[in-house]
Amino acid sequence: MKHFFINLLFTSVALSSIPTLDYNEWISLQKGEISIAYTEKNYTWCLSMSTFDNKMEDLLNIIEDVENYHQIFDSIVKSTRDKNDIVHIMVDYPIPLSDRDYVVKFDKILKPQEIIYRFHSATNFIIPEDENYIRLNNAAGEWRLKDMSNGKTLVSYTWNGELKGSAPMWILKKAWIRQGNEIMINLKERLERK
Repeated sequence: MKHFFINLLFTSVALSSIPTLDYNEWISLQKGEISIAYTEKNYTWCLSMSTFDNKMEDLLNIIEDVENYHQIFDSIVKSTRDKNDIVHIMVDYPIPLSDRDYVVKFDKILKPQEIIYRFHSATNFIIPEDENYIRLNNAAGEWRLKDMSNGKTLVSYTWNGELKGSAPMWILKKAWIRQGNEIMINLKERLERK
């Protein structure tokens, strides 16, 4: 019960602190077709953003297909959803970083011209830890799809950039850039295959 309340407290703090796209303290890591940035707002948050020539529904169908993330995103080696709708994701990180995994719950929020697919840590559900992976117990973030009213959709992916362990900032920045690019590139590739 104690872990449940700690998880609930973290979830409410983390989700309320996810910075918005117009947050003025994003630090740019990459500009262009795919923009990537990070900020320190209660946690290290990372953002990847790109415009797609697709309808929100087409993008949402892929983003909600969490049990097939391992077939969509290059670095994800396993993604499973259990009967409680809890998702376990295992990620292959580049050397010298160790591989990571996280256990999350997704929630869909519908707004006018926008869909948010938010996730937060679900550590109160017992998923055994694998000794070859570092568990990211503070995993949180969101996909945000915004209808641009011109047949295009602005897609942003925000995630808690904490990786645990003792990696220097330059390695973290490289990992965030790689992850931000991979997410958007793999999403576009999946849409092209449909």
